[in-house]
Amino acid sequence: MKYALWTERKTGKAICRLRWRRCLPALSALPAILSLAGCTPKVRQELGASTPAAAAVRPSRKPGAFVDVTEKAGIRFAYSNGAAGKYLMVETTPGGCAFLDYNQDGFQDIFLVQTGPTPDSPANTPRPPCQLFKNNGDGTFRDVTHEAGLDKLNQGYAQCVAVGDYDNDGYPDLYITAYGGNHLLHNELGKREQETGKGEDALHPTPYTLHPLFKDVTRQAGVGDADQGVRWATSAAWGDYDRDGKLDLLVLHYAPWNLGMNRKCINGKGHLTYCSPEVYTDDRPRLYHNDGNGHFTDVSAQMGLNKVHGRGLGVVWLDYDQDGWPDLYVACDITPNLLLHSRQGKRFEEVGLSAGVAYGTNGSLFSGMGIAAGDFDNKGWESLVVTNYSGQPNSVYRAVGGGRFEDATFPCGIGEASLNFLAWGVEGLDYDNDGWLDLVVGNGHVDPYIADVAQNVTYPERKLLFRNLGNGMFRDQVEDLGDLAEERITRGLAVGDFDNDGRVDILDNSHEMPARLYRNVTKGGNFATFRLEGVQSNRDAAGALVWVTAGGRRRLAEVRDGSSYGSTSDRRLHYGLGNAARIDKVEVRWPSGRRQTFANLAPNKFYYLREGGSLQPDPQVK
Repeated sequence: MKYALWTERKTGKAICRLRWRRCLPALSALPAILSLAGCTPKVRQELGASTPAAAAVRPSRKPGAFVDVTEKAGIRFAYSNGAAGKYLMVETTPGGCAFLDYNQDGFQDIFLVQTGPTPDSPANTPRPPCQLFKNNGDGTFRDVTHEAGLDKLNQGYAQCVAVGDYDNDGYPDLYITAYGGNHLLHNELGKREQETGKGEDALHPTPYTLHPLFKDVTRQAGVGDADQGVRWATSAAWGDYDRDGKLDLLVLHYAPWNLGMNRKCINGKGHLTYCSPEVYTDDRPRLYHNDGNGHFTDVSAQMGLNKVHGRGLGVVWLDYDQDGWPDLYVACDITPNLLLHSRQGKRFEEVGLSAGVAYGTNGSLFSGMGIAAGDFDNKGWESLVVTNYSGQPNSVYRAVGGGRFEDATFPCGIGEASLNFLAWGVEGLDYDNDGWLDLVVGNGHVDPYIADVAQNVTYPERKLLFRNLGNGMFRDQVEDLGDLAEERITRGLAVGDFDNDGRVDILDNSHEMPARLYRNVTKGGNFATFRLEGVQSNRDAAGALVWVTAGGRRRLAEVRDGSSYGSTSDRRLHYGLGNAARIDKVEVRWPSGRRQTFANLAPNKFYYLREGGSLQPDPQVK
């Protein structure tokens, strides 16, 4: 594996790295740089791998578990970051996506972040909108971007999206992050339902330009996040940190940046390219408290977040130690990952180092991008997977209980298989419903010329589908990729059962490419899906823990609004059950602290539970 070489044009400083170790010699001659032994370490041996790097696998597009149904489904969307060869650093990170049921008809709709012209474009340059696609319930979608009012919204240089019902009216809202200012879009269907007794249908008699599905309420909500023109927001996620029944909002920032601060670098072949992140300072996250009246208050300093910093890219809320209070985990780019432990909703304390999730294998500093949290071992605790840069393994932090983790990156098989890929979006899913949570990873480099300076690394890259073998090991299941084998420049990735057939599907948003919807066509085992609705808890039930016992296995899943990289997956909890003919037990711990238990349930059903009520077939799923 060769090092990529960047030289900053302004200073002549060479930046030579595989992005897991710094090598910044202040040299004036390129040949001298290339001869430095420190720029060619034996990466795999130091990281713990025992065999030479394998050539990048280039699977053929053969039938497998996933089929590209994008065109058949009627989804027509092509993402653009506006890149025009100027290599503005802010171009590298955008492209989130989401599954959401915006109209509460029981079918997952699709939202795709669009970015468009770069910040140096003339102010009157047209900007294509983010797009919303309504699920028709028959395998097809209809573009409702105009009805949603998104074509009238200038979302700016958009990055990511987080979905959550912040006002508890029963309809999910959208938060779009962007360089220079974010947007909170309120779903108006709840308001129409209160006024007319009808939801979406109430909008049809009048022009959508007068009554759009979504209304921009950023200013009155106070969540614009635009500070001095240098805030570069990436991922965001909704969670109820103080358990008051209202969703709060966590926003990540990568680095202070504007056009005047952008650095220009060249690689070892003389091509202009993006600089290493080390040439930019890091930034701090921001936490907005939901005041319950449509307004939010910045409580970052009060909650201790002004004391933590990093180049934040991925974030999830999770109760990693199961003490009843939502914590935060943040993936950072060449700064330590952050595990922010909640002290009973009063403040957050950074414990990433002591918990074992701040650094990569052997204490290396990696480039964290996306995060998946899941109970991959069926032991009732959520482990963490963090995607990293090429030349670095995707990190696996196995939960061992009590808020402690151990590094299982190479022992589980994921480290070796992921070294040649630059990974972004990632989610857990039991794609074959065998009762063990698998993993899908979206990959795509940032450097169009990476193949010139690194062996077996490409700009567009296939996805990784890791099948959980049930013994602590994962296998790169190349033969099941199907259309996931297409090489893409993936950023956002989400999972969800869009056709309600009990099999989890995949949504992908990639740079300068059409979006992709991949339908899961496996003939796997039994399943169960649960949709929760809070009463005393927040209505989304974000932060609820649900343990399902079936076939001798007990697996935990947590309801969350935002994960992967800059994306939001189907909020419903899906459990593969293998050959189990019955569900022995379902245990629910609500964010309010209330607990409920149910027993002896039939498999292959969609269930609905309102806090304090009985578990019943989901009335939204016909």
